[in-house]
Amino acid sequence: MANIKILLLSLFLSLNVFSQNEHKIDYEHIFKNWIYIEKTSGYLITEESVSSISIKNDSVFNLFKDNIKLKISDLNNNLPNKYVVKYLLLNNENVINTNQDLTPYNFDVNSFFYNNQCDGKLVLVFDIEKGTSYRIAGFNGNDLMSLLFNIQEYYYKNYKNISFKSILKRYHIKDVDLLCMYKGLKSERLIDYKEYPCLKSCFDEFVVF
Repeated sequence: MANIKILLLSLFLSLNVFSQNEHKIDYEHIFKNWIYIEKTSGYLITEESVSSISIKNDSVFNLFKDNIKLKISDLNNNLPNKYVVKYLLLNNENVINTNQDLTPYNFDVNSFFYNNQCDGKLVLVFDIEKGTSYRIAGFNGNDLMSLLFNIQEYYYKNYKNISFKSILKRYHIKDVDLLCMYKGLKSERLIDYKEYPCLKSCFDEFVVF
């Protein structure tokens, strides 16, 4: 729990920094923070012992942060100018191990991230004025409702009212079904992912030893 609190604080501080100047935003770092926070902690049985050890800890995050390169790209959208939309495709071309000394024998790192079978898209929307980010696709959590409230606030400051449904009709993000997400998030407590595949997490496809 302490590790997660530290990462959330790091994420918050990172977002405060980027809100001052978009050109200084470290999008890759923010993606890494979200990925680590979202990744479920797993357990391994070592060859030397039958006892289980956690694979989600600070040392694993630091190895992940320092030795993995993520190719973050722009995603076409027509959101108001204060928003920037970025995405990461989870495949071998966009997720690169930059340290050749890391081997499959490093079970922690290998199990945490390398063996993913997902070719999905992780999408984050950044509000460069407020310094906040919103998970919109591919993550376990989805912040669309918070983004809609944020856009409403943007209109209110300009003395205009706009409903969620009007926002969904007016704005789009390429290859992201915002209306499907909205309906799914407004549905019953347990989301039917067959009916709302737009809310499926890419992390469900990760393979962990």
